[in-house]
Amino acid sequence: MKKNNRFRLRLAVNVFLLAGTLFAFYLMYFRNEGLLLAKGIAAFKYFTVLSNFFGGVMAAVWLVSAAVGRGKIPRAVTLLKFTAAVCLGLTFLTVMVFLGQLYGYIAMLRNANLWFHLLIPVAAMGEIIFFNDQKLSLKNCAGAMIPMLAYAFYYLLYNLIMGRDENPLRYDWYGFLLWGWGIGCCILAVICVATFLIGAVLLFFNNVVRKNK
Repeated sequence: MKKNNRFRLRLAVNVFLLAGTLFAFYLMYFRNEGLLLAKGIAAFKYFTVLSNFFGGVMAAVWLVSAAVGRGKIPRAVTLLKFTAAVCLGLTFLTVMVFLGQLYGYIAMLRNANLWFHLLIPVAAMGEIIFFNDQKLSLKNCAGAMIPMLAYAFYYLLYNLIMGRDENPLRYDWYGFLLWGWGIGCCILAVICVATFLIGAVLLFFNNVVRKNK
């Protein structure tokens, strides 16, 4: 595929990511669609919402960078785009493996959740695999874990401070601690490992595409 065509396709993907994020947030805030246990600003306690917001912001940053740099994307933007794709990949994986079974896949893949849990994450990961031209390494996969590690620390600390409530999901909104702290910490440890593996998988397939383009 010619370079200009690849750039146009990547441009289209980023427009889709930005527009999709704005549309999903519109559904969430103005039509109250796609929320689990919180509304308004409180919905930002979910990693799903944070990762999609991150992805939307980075799509906007990429579009501005592409316009200002005439198609040349700074290394920092590429690394942050990769990190956002990893975070969105984790959202996708968590829904498909855990939350879909806990809350039901219909609830997880309708209205705003369809965008947050499927369309935006898949588009973000696909962009990195098929259109990233800058070399990435396992070190970058480790760096992409930082948002998840920070979120896991916050999640555990918040529950430690707040304690248990008569509604077990009031503070433990993902239900990771329903089976106790031991199981909950194990689940979060598995998620952290999965985050690194998501980055490694994106890296592997991107390398394959770059070598065969």
